Amino acid sequence: MYLSVGPSIAPYILPDFIKHYRKDYPEVSLSIQEMKSEEMFNLLQNGDIDVGIAISDQLRKGILEIPLYTERFYVYLSETCWRKLPVFKPENLEHENMWIMKEAQCLRDSAFSFCKARSKGQHIYEAGSIDTLVRIVDNNGGFTIIPELHLAFLSEAQRKNVRKIEGDYLSQRRISLYIREDCIKERMLNTIVDCMKEFMPSQMMNEGIWKYGIRL
Repeated sequence: MYLSVGPSIAPYILPDFIKHYRKDYPEVSLSIQEMKSEEMFNLLQNGDIDVGIAISDQLRKGILEIPLYTERFYVYLSETCWRKLPVFKPENLEHENMWIMKEAQCLRDSAFSFCKARSKGQHIYEAGSIDTLVRIVDNNGGFTIIPELHLAFLSEAQRKNVRKIEGDYLSQRRISLYIREDCIKERMLNTIVDCMKEFMPSQMMNEGIWKYGIRL
């Protein structure tokens, strides 16, 4: 099986996925590539890979999308940020620096939706990974937006700096499987789903996928 995973998703699912897949399906030859969406969809359309895992709602001709799981976003604050409240509204961080991930559009969208009322004099800096963003916040102040699965990567002290996002703002991302519309490898797709169910929180997984798997 040839599988591609988006770079903003891979760190959170691949370590556990590879471990469970190799244990449960040792007879299957598994090849995984981390790549951005455009390259992924081109390879899918050409039949060079079997499955892609990427951010949802990326429609392409000849490609079928299967919703896989939904992940919430959280605010990660520096020690110097005002942290009295258990949840935060954008106005609470009006005078703080916001740090965002350069390549992950869903994180950018969430950050700008969350902070769309920011005043003119504030600065936005871009980094290449969530780990880098967290370290920047720890050392320089301000805040960033992190996905739910990144919480497991934080130390006990760092988790005290995490807050929920309050209000009608884009505060989650949906992840989907992508296959060619003429794909008939239902069993292969369900091996992916079955492995995901071994380590993903059930409340994050698509309800239909969790209960019934994939039916083409």
